[in-house]
Amino acid sequence: RALTDPGELTWWFPSGAPMEVVERREPELLVASWSGDELRFELRPAADGCVLTFTHAFGDRDTAARSAAGWDRCFARVDALLAGTPMDEPTSLREWAAVHERYAEAWGVDPDVGRRAFAEHPLT
Repeated sequence: RALTDPGELTWWFPSGAPMEVVERREPELLVASWSGDELRFELRPAADGCVLTFTHAFGDRDTAARSAAGWDRCFARVDALLAGTPMDEPTSLREWAAVHERYAEAWGVDPDVGRRAFAEHPLT
């Protein structure tokens, strides 16, 4: 439900551009278009629940660290939601800068792209 229920999505999915579902095979697959990019959410059973594999296909490598840090923070909110302690967006963003810098360094991309975007974010 955290992936498909609109009420649940409001707790963790980025606000702004809506996600348009293009393929759904419940409960294991959800493919969506979001701001022109493809998002894939795949669930597979595991011993104590399930494993989520998330893929974001985008065309501009320079935005990789920015996007990854954003999704990291969104999935921190999913974890909190599933644990029964929902996290608001401003709280999740407290760690964004540190997460972004780790991704930028690991992937060898210019961190200024993400730094500028974060500085312009309305909640920072």
